[in-house]
Amino acid sequence: MKILNKNLQKLIKAGVYNKEDEHDACGVGFVASIDGKPRREVVENGIEALKAVWHRGAVDKDGKTGDGAGIHIELSKDFFEEQIKITGHHTHKNDQLCVGMIFLPRNDYGAQEACRTIVEHELLSNNFYIFGWRHVPVKAKVLGIKANDTRPEIEQILFSPIEKTGSEELE
Repeated sequence: MKILNKNLQKLIKAGVYNKEDEHDACGVGFVASIDGKPRREVVENGIEALKAVWHRGAVDKDGKTGDGAGIHIELSKDFFEEQIKITGHHTHKNDQLCVGMIFLPRNDYGAQEACRTIVEHELLSNNFYIFGWRHVPVKAKVLGIKANDTRPEIEQILFSPIEKTGSEELE
């Protein structure tokens, strides 16, 4: 540790090290379209950017289980309106649609139901209307052994505020 501190002091004195430049951001990237229009090319470029950070070593020895790195994309409101129709409900033109990502214990069905009950209770207690739940499909065959063994059950709850709410407050 003395050697590290001694060398660090040399770097500071020489003006080549500034502690404020330190931050954790290995593998952070940003790909977007300048005009803001969604395009397949942007998603493809995002996937290529992910491939470029393979060197981080955030992959298990099975070669498939990763650290969860991925891309964020805007999901279509039309998609969720279709999912709401499947539940037997319909939306109104000005509805603010909300989607909650819920991670449940995969093999404990009693615990899953308890979790759903807690989520629904909190939403109803805070003046939200619940359209229903959606099971998120998972392609287990592409997952690594460890990822598949430890993955949660993923569901989405589709809901909307009963009264129009500002986006900051809604978030």
